[in-house]
This record gives sequence, C-alpha cells and structure tokens, in this order.
Amino acid sequence: MTPPLLEVRGLTVDFETAEGRVQALRDLSLTIERGETVGLIGESGSGKSTAGKAILRLLAPTARMSGGLAFQGRDLAAVPSGDFRKLRWRELAFVPQAAMNSLDPVHRVDRQLMEVLRTHQPMSRREARRRAHEALESVGIRADRASDYPHQFSGGMRQRALIAMATLLRPALLVADEPTTGLDVVVQDRILELLEKVKQDMGLGLLLITHDLGVAAELCDRVHVLRQGMTVESGTVAQVFGQPRDPYTRRLLGNAPADGRRPEDDGVDGESRPTPTRQAIVVEDVAIRYATGRGMAALARRHEVSAVDGVSLTVHEGEVFGLAGESGCGKSSLASALVGLAPLAAGSARLGETEIGALSGRGWRAVRPEIQFIFQDPFQSLNPRFTVERSVAEPLLAQTRLSPDEVREWVLWALDAAELKPVDRYLSRRPHQLSGGERQRVAIARALVVRPRVLLADEPVSMLDRSIGRDVVDLLRRLADDLGVAVLLISHDLSVLARACDRLGVMYLGRLVEVGPTREVLDHPRHPYTHALVRAVPSEDPNHRRPHLLLPGELPSAMNRPAGCAFHPRCERADTDDCRRVTPDLLGNGHRVACWHPHDQAGQSILPAPEKSTTERSTT
Repeated sequence: MTPPLLEVRGLTVDFETAEGRVQALRDLSLTIERGETVGLIGESGSGKSTAGKAILRLLAPTARMSGGLAFQGRDLAAVPSGDFRKLRWRELAFVPQAAMNSLDPVHRVDRQLMEVLRTHQPMSRREARRRAHEALESVGIRADRASDYPHQFSGGMRQRALIAMATLLRPALLVADEPTTGLDVVVQDRILELLEKVKQDMGLGLLLITHDLGVAAELCDRVHVLRQGMTVESGTVAQVFGQPRDPYTRRLLGNAPADGRRPEDDGVDGESRPTPTRQAIVVEDVAIRYATGRGMAALARRHEVSAVDGVSLTVHEGEVFGLAGESGCGKSSLASALVGLAPLAAGSARLGETEIGALSGRGWRAVRPEIQFIFQDPFQSLNPRFTVERSVAEPLLAQTRLSPDEVREWVLWALDAAELKPVDRYLSRRPHQLSGGERQRVAIARALVVRPRVLLADEPVSMLDRSIGRDVVDLLRRLADDLGVAVLLISHDLSVLARACDRLGVMYLGRLVEVGPTREVLDHPRHPYTHALVRAVPSEDPNHRRPHLLLPGELPSAMNRPAGCAFHPRCERADTDDCRRVTPDLLGNGHRVACWHPHDQAGQSILPAPEKSTTERSTT
C-alpha cells in the first residue's frame, strides 16, 4: 500500500523551563494524504503550533520530542539536519502566522522569493526574478508591486506573498499556522480561496492550524480538536462540527457565532434595550489627513493622505457603537483623533459639551479621564515590570491627586468591574503570569479606573481565541449596561460586533457607507460593500459551501481616492455616471446608506436613488 503523505504517531513535545519541564503536546497521531486538508483546532496553549513546528523541525533548542514522524514513508527523525534543510521549501513548506513580521523588512519582496529559488535550485538572477514575479502574480500581486518593500504591502498582500514563497518549489505538504489571524473578512476570504486553489492546482496536502472554526469548517476534510496538548476529538468535519461528542468541542462550537450573527439564546438584542438618549461623544463631518514622507528631502514628493473624510456619528451613554471595515479604511485613525493622538483637518468632535478637536495639551489633561483607550495587543500594552496593581493605578497617579488608600480602593473597584476575581489573587502578578484574556481585562480595568464616560476599544479581541474574546466582548457590553459608559468598538470581525453592538457603522476608504441598528445592517445590508463583508464571513456549517466572494482589486490608496463613490471600481452595481462622478451622502431614516443603487439581500432596489447634493462633491 502507498504510505500516507504524512504520518504522525504518538508525537509528544516537552519544553525545559525555569519551573521544570512542561508538556506542550502529548501523543498526537494523524495522517494527511495528498490533496487533503487536515485541521488542528483549539485555543491558545492547546499545542497546535507546537505540532506544526515539530513536523518541520523548527522547535526551540529547549524542546524534547518523541514519537514517530514519517513523510512519504521516510522516517523524518532519521534525516540529518543538513538534509532536512533541503527538504524544507522543496517538500515541506511553512506559512507562518505573523504575516506582518515574517518578511525581512530591509529586502524587497521579490528578492526574498528569489533567495528561496536560488538556494534550492541553480538558476540565474534573471530567471529567478521572472519566476518570483510569476509566483506573486499567481496570488494576485501585480508585477509592478513585486519589488516593493514589505512595509509597502497591506497585511493581506504580505500573507499572499508568504503563500507564494511557500509554494515556489511546489512542495508536497504545506503547513499553514493561523494564516488568516488578524485579517479582515474580505482579505481572509481571498486567503481561503487562494489556499484552496493552491491545494487543488498542486495536489499538495495541507495541515491547517487555526482557532477560527469557520475557517476550519470551510477548508478542512478532517479535524483534530486539541486541548492542553491532547486530542480530545477527531473525525471528518461533518462528524465533529455536526455531532460533537466531547464537552470541550461543544463549548468551542457554542462560543463561536456563525455568519456574523449573535446566537439567539445568548446574544444581546440591541433592539430590545431602551434607546440611550444622552450623547457621550459627537463627531461631525470629521476629516483626518496625514502628510507622507519625512525630512527636507521628502518635501518635493510629499503627498497628503486622507485617512478619514467627512465622518459623522454619535455614541450615547450606555451604548456600544461598532465600526467595521477593511484594514486601512480609517477606523483606527478616527479613534486616535478622539483621544488627541491625531489632529482634525476639518469638522468637530465633542465629548459631552466639550469641543475636543482643538484642545491644547493642558486642555487635554483636564478631559483625559473622560475618554480612555483599550489597545489591540494585550501582550504589549502593559509594562512588563509593573504588577497588576501598579498598572491599573497608573492613570490615577498621573491624572488625579488621590491618597494611597483612595488609589487602592479605586484599583480594587476597577479590577472587580473587569471581572478579575478574586481580586487579591491578581494584585501582585506581572503580565507574564497572565493569560491573554487576563491581560486584556487588566487593560480594561486600567481604562475604567478613572471612571470615564467613553471607552474606545480598537480591535480588543483580535489577538485572543474566540471563546476568550467572547468573554471580553460580553464584559464591554455589561460595562455599557451597568455603568452607562459609552463604548466605540472597532473590529474587522462581524461576529464580535454582532454580539455586542447596538448600532453599527461600516467604513470604506475613510467614509461611512452604511449605519443602522446592528441586526438590521447585518441581516439586511443595503450597501454592496456591506453585502461583501457579510457574505465573506466563513460558515461554520460544514454542509454549507458558500461561493467565495472576491472583491476585484485591492482597496484603493487613500493617496489616490477614486472620484465619485470610492467603492465604484470594485462594485458590480456601478453602472451610471453618478457612481463615477458624485459622492453619495448617507441617507435614510435609522438605517442609512450612502449608495446610488441600494439593494436588499435578494438584489431588489429598496430605496429610490438618493437625490444629488446641492453641490456635487468630488472626492478629489
């Protein structure tokens, strides 16, 4: 009989630490055939990435590995290190998780692909460049972008470049470790389509490591569910997702809202909650612009980038307002301006009755406690030398004159409000002693400790497992309900926004294109871009195979914004001069949309085309 492409038998991995040996993986067994996708799913710390690195012999020197690994019938443990390096890229390839950090920042992208080619195959630089450009074009990166540096690529383009690099030599097995983490749903959709295409075209086997159950349900043939280094359940996707047997698997599946919707029995129905009326923050026609280039040498070629263009929104006390959109759409720039980290080029922003758009440094000091920021990365937002108590007390020490006893009292209250219980157990801990979810709760407590009116949460769960992220999102929802704090929640994950938000705004290239009650926007999207976002969410139903919706082209550059509706170069409905020449305004009552041809899910027109503005405004 022909042996499987990959056979793993009883794989166990231990690490030597200061506290002794820690078992990261225990007795993992699996097989992968050519043309098959096998998934490893589970929360952080379950051993998924350890398994992938063990197969590729990329473990740290402190690791000790036992068990059997056979590739095409060949015992990998018996392969000398020098020979194994030759197997990588040619037979076994790797797509790492951190697309933003996995390419060398000082070398152009095509040069990095050329290095892979010339290391493993004798060829001229000219031939290597030709093949590198072909590989990049095969993943949707134009030849005129191939010689850019990594920082000039978006996150999705970097991930596609890594896939092109991994498949340059047509390997037999591809190990993809969280290849879509941190990407918005449209870019993620393109990566999923690309992985499926690569697998089919090359007939390779794919080991997919992911905590995103929708991604696993769409791509995998079989899955192994890992918990604390052990397999708790395995089988076909239909078996595991359709009839999970292990309680841990059932909990994972229950924790992950499907298709951007809140579970009916567990989600928060914003429409049933009393409508908040007291305004916490009001943004009116705000524009934010940046100048590119630095120093005198760059003055001659300096351009202005319009990150936010004419955005208006209101967030009320006790309300969670969500902002969705692709990376680069202006969500984070808007949030940065609201805490004084970016100047307003036009428009106004009010915190209660205070105009914050023109505040000086001293003026900001007076209102700083009123509006607090929760950052994306819980692993870098806390000082590693501070205890939890010291971290949470920091805003009080900087912004108030409370006594030590009062500071401690407020810190205890904030930790309790952030649901870190028992509080006494956390006070003396440092960040390295906390999980990702615990660190983010400490960050939330630090933001709460000054009793703010507004919390700005910028992708607060994008780096957390779905189940842990769900708990953090539910905490933000409870803080809005119980404390009356206004929350502006920024996320590219529609399931996060669906779970927590009363109202939802969708941004595209610096402008709001749709705003309304969250359920209404997600269940009945009117703008074609919102349609694309909703349809791009992977389905967790293994029996539902949706067509991948690939928006043509990349998100246009803010330095060269299209005239008229900015979405029209990627829109199938853009068939009139109005779409190409005139910027549509947000119109409607409650559920508003900025589109010349708004449609419902069935493709039927739901509103007459909005009247033109009295002055036709060009985006140029």
